[in-house]
Amino acid sequence: MKRAALILFVNIIINFSTVYSQSTSMIEGVVVDENNTTLPYVSIKIGTQTSTMTNSEGIFSVKISDAQLKDSLSISYIGYKTLKVPVLNLHTGLRVKLVRDIFNLKEIIIKSVTAESIIANAMNNIPQNYAIRPFEMTGFYREVGRVDSNYLSFAEASLNILNLGYADKDEKDLVVINKERSLKKVGDIEVNNPFHAAVKGVPYIVLENDIVKHPGAIFGDDYLSKYNYQFVSSVMVNGEEAYVIKFDQKDGIKKALYKGTVVILVSSYAIVSVDFVLSPKGKAYAQSDVPFLQRPILSLLGYSIEKVNEELSVKYMKINDKWYPYFYKIETTNRVKAKKQHIDGNLYISAELFISKINEQPENNYGKDKIMPDNYVFNKFTDNYSDDYWEGFNFIKPTSSLKVIAEKLHSN
Repeated sequence: MKRAALILFVNIIINFSTVYSQSTSMIEGVVVDENNTTLPYVSIKIGTQTSTMTNSEGIFSVKISDAQLKDSLSISYIGYKTLKVPVLNLHTGLRVKLVRDIFNLKEIIIKSVTAESIIANAMNNIPQNYAIRPFEMTGFYREVGRVDSNYLSFAEASLNILNLGYADKDEKDLVVINKERSLKKVGDIEVNNPFHAAVKGVPYIVLENDIVKHPGAIFGDDYLSKYNYQFVSSVMVNGEEAYVIKFDQKDGIKKALYKGTVVILVSSYAIVSVDFVLSPKGKAYAQSDVPFLQRPILSLLGYSIEKVNEELSVKYMKINDKWYPYFYKIETTNRVKAKKQHIDGNLYISAELFISKINEQPENNYGKDKIMPDNYVFNKFTDNYSDDYWEGFNFIKPTSSLKVIAEKLHSN
């Protein structure tokens, strides 16, 4: 399984507002639980498609057209009751409270299955649960790198992605860029990359972390025996019962593997989410995310790079009778030291991809002249951050103003 190098996620806080035009309106709000704690990465739909999702601070914004005024906004989160709000009842500064949906699987069911058998059934049932024919995804992508609070890069893009289906797991997804930008400045601070290098083709690396299509070092046949799996609880997912299974690499395995949580439906064994991090048991064997050929060069230049952590997340949504990915996130941390350059800090790189639309009958052109190359680096530079740049393209609401962050860093 491919893994991303040097990635960090930065968000932006923007005051609640409603922007009206002749055909669309922008509704913004926040999703919280019963204790008024904000909920991150909540799925928000109008109709069958995921229109948007909350950011890491529970904030969302969604564009609504006049044609959708009779519809309802569906807000769903694993372990909570799905809430539907009529579009006509929406307003600026909306605060949505979700209630936990708690249940316990019958004891007889728990005794009749093991965590290992649930994982095996999930892998065997992929052809029944996921689309085997090609489908198209429209998404918003964000890629950020920094050393501590100094930005190395900040790129965003609207993408069309052709997924060739789950029948052949060797087929790579194809990416076409609708619109992109890379920032020259984060607020008043210049984006500066002392390494004079960039991670190439990161969207493809992100897509490789679709665990269902590329089970790799998590659920791949060669790795299943290297993990301990434990059934820990049950949750509701959009009204359906689901197993919650935790996993961690076994003692004595001399590899940098993972620990995490997977949620699997009881009825169909569909995987609906996977979240995992580098296991403490294997961190001693972790390799830095710097490409192998670059390590000797960086060593000669006086750089020391050691991998500290890696976090990954993939979530899926159901459309009609099939499940599709709607959110990918990768974040890695490396400790970097360079005496000559006066660098001694944590190097973060993150990328996330939010899918706002699934088209089961692809229409866009994915000819060779349109497809993003494997080694592509986002390089359409702009001077200032502005949400208006994206026009009609959907995106995840950022969590804090880059300008405010930059000004604070500058003052410190």
